[in-house]
Amino acid sequence: MATAAIDLEDFTCSICREIFENPVSLSCLHCYCQECLVGLRKQPASPLPSSDKSSMQPLTLLTQGSVIYRPTFYEPNQSFVCAMCRAESFGYTDCRDITADLKTLEGLCLHCRKNFMLCDLRKHLEICPSKPKVGVNDILKTFNEEFFTKLSQPQAEAYRRARSGKNRSTFQCPYCTKANFTVELLCEHIEETHLDDDHRRICTICASMPWGDNTRVSSNIYEHIYNRHRFNYEIYVNYDQDEESMVAEAVERSMMFH
Repeated sequence: MATAAIDLEDFTCSICREIFENPVSLSCLHCYCQECLVGLRKQPASPLPSSDKSSMQPLTLLTQGSVIYRPTFYEPNQSFVCAMCRAESFGYTDCRDITADLKTLEGLCLHCRKNFMLCDLRKHLEICPSKPKVGVNDILKTFNEEFFTKLSQPQAEAYRRARSGKNRSTFQCPYCTKANFTVELLCEHIEETHLDDDHRRICTICASMPWGDNTRVSSNIYEHIYNRHRFNYEIYVNYDQDEESMVAEAVERSMMFH
């Protein structure tokens, strides 16, 4: 009997872009790997007002078929801001349904075309011999003429300042002590100096961010940069603006061509 194809995107964390590991849910019902929630913490932590606690009760009583269970509730006094919808949640719960699916459903590796349990596919994707190698040249292709023509005047100026090492979009090499690299120049440096070194490294770009985890090791630093950092943060983020101003500007720009 044929089974429906699994959409891996349904089991992929939107932060690390890997198959879920220890999946948990915020009150908005968006799910992440438990470790990835570190970057979603809102500081300083504040207690959940008693008047708001009732709104979180649906999270503590879930059904799975005919079975009713109470998922474990973690850090109820810690505020998290969802990376997808920006909703604020106090604490998070485990995702038993997704955890069960990871242990029972099979997914197809798009590289070697073999099926694996989803919980095993995550590890397999790191070492699959058929997986194409993502190198520095693939990353550098992002910074082409078309990329620069789409930048606004403030973004172009920010990029110029980034290349001169005068803002927060410059980073240290994950292999050595050299620093003040833009993403583009960092890739060039790695290609020239560290191409044959171990690909497992802590991403210095992630580690430099307020929400970053400076202990998390990327299994392939080239591929990680390619998937997560194909832009300079300073080009797209104005650190002098508050969040409301950023949202207003984003909405205004989104309506320019409609």
